[in-house]
Formats: sequence, structure tokens, C-alpha cells
Amino acid sequence: MPTVLAVMAHPDDIEILCAGTLILLKEAGWDVHLATMTAGDLGSMRHSRPAIAKIRRKEAAASASLLGAGYTCLGFDDLTVAYSPHAKRVVTGLLRAVEPDLLVLHSPDCYMADHTESARIAREAAFASTIPNWKATWKGRPIKACAKMPAVLYADPIDHVDALGRRVRARYVVDITSVLAAKEKMLSAHDSQRRWLREQHGEDEYLLWMRRMGADRARDLADPAVQAAEGFVPHLGHGFPRDHHLGRALGSKVRELSGE
Repeated sequence: MPTVLAVMAHPDDIEILCAGTLILLKEAGWDVHLATMTAGDLGSMRHSRPAIAKIRRKEAAASASLLGAGYTCLGFDDLTVAYSPHAKRVVTGLLRAVEPDLLVLHSPDCYMADHTESARIAREAAFASTIPNWKATWKGRPIKACAKMPAVLYADPIDHVDALGRRVRARYVVDITSVLAAKEKMLSAHDSQRRWLREQHGEDEYLLWMRRMGADRARDLADPAVQAAEGFVPHLGHGFPRDHHLGRALGSKVRELSGE
């Protein structure tokens, strides 16, 4: 059974950016694991950091259970995710435990450092995961090197723009219309964030925002049958696999766009 691992910064990032594609991969027979660098411990105007971290871990686990996926919180602090040997070893341990064929990460050019640093750390951990002399542990015990590196995909940045507001093109666009309701249900599991935005905006902005992003990426396909989509760009650096897992697993639901 092939395995996909999504590693992102905060609880709900995965649901917003790539959960539809993960649902489709699960339906295609893939094993799915979700991981966040932090517990989102600053994501509240009313709870203490320990309290909201506990709430958000439970919400992330509940969301993952809807997909039949595993969930891991790696325990870094919100707004402080940064590349370091320690961070790379922690994520290496996760990669060696899960042994993914496909690794899904944040865009390397997104609006905040927690996102871009999470992507950098996980990508570098993937490279290191096959090197026996690069030591890492999992649940307090040494863990052996992976036999191979995973292919890496970067999901869309938030709102499909880079840090300077320029729209970011996708290489692969996945039609998630058929699983949009399931994606929305996963995102709804993050009730603390949904409630926070609902109080601020007076409407269910959390879900409406996710739907707007899906509709915006779908417009790249110019197909009226596609109501929602998610976009990805492959990492093509030296030594990394270039397997087109999405195309093989999802067939016609994946469209490859020109790189021009």
C-alpha cells in the first residue's frame, strides 16, 4: 500500500490546502498520515496556550479520524518554527517511522515563516532520512534510515499568492469537486478556529474561505464541471524522485498545466 504524508505547520493547514487530494488518495487505496509542526498554541483570543494547544490537538486528531488517517503533532511552538539540526532530526524521525512514498508540504513561498520553514525542514529531513549516519529517534528510540526518499509536492500557498501578492501557478491541479463536502467536514472539526472566525466576521468565514480558494484554483481548468480544485508543484531538485504519483493514482482528476 503506498503511503502519503502531509507535514504542515498548524492544525487546519492541511485541511485548507490539500485535504481533498488526500481524501482522493485514500479512496484510491493509499495509506494517509497527517502531521503538524505545532499544536497551534497561539490560536485563541480566550484560552491559555496550554489550553488551546490541547483543544487543537484533539481537533486535528478528530479531523484525521474522519479520513481514517494517523495524526502526529511534533510539538514545536507556534510562530517559532525555524530550520535547525534539532528540527530536522525530529522530522527525520517521523519520516522514518511513516516511510512515505509521497510527501506533501507547504509552498516554499507563502505568507508566513512557520509555513515556509516547515517546508524547508521537512524537505531537508526527507533528503537526510536515507542517510544511515544521520541519527534520529522516534518515540525516544533510534530508528533506522529509510530505503528511499519520497517524492515531494508543494501545495498551493494560502490564497494562491506568494509573499509579494503575486499569483502562484500550479503544475498539477486536482479536481476535488466530488469530495468537497468531505473536505469541509474535516475542516469543520477545527471548531475552535471556525468559531473564532465566525465571531469576527458574523458568518462562517472559515468554510467560505476554503471554498473560495477551491473555486479560484478550479478556474485554471476552465471546465464548468470542476467546482473546486487544489494545486501542487513538484520538487525537482537533484536526487529527489520525480514520480507522478497523483497522475497514476487519480487519473483524469489530475490535470497538468503548462509551466509557461
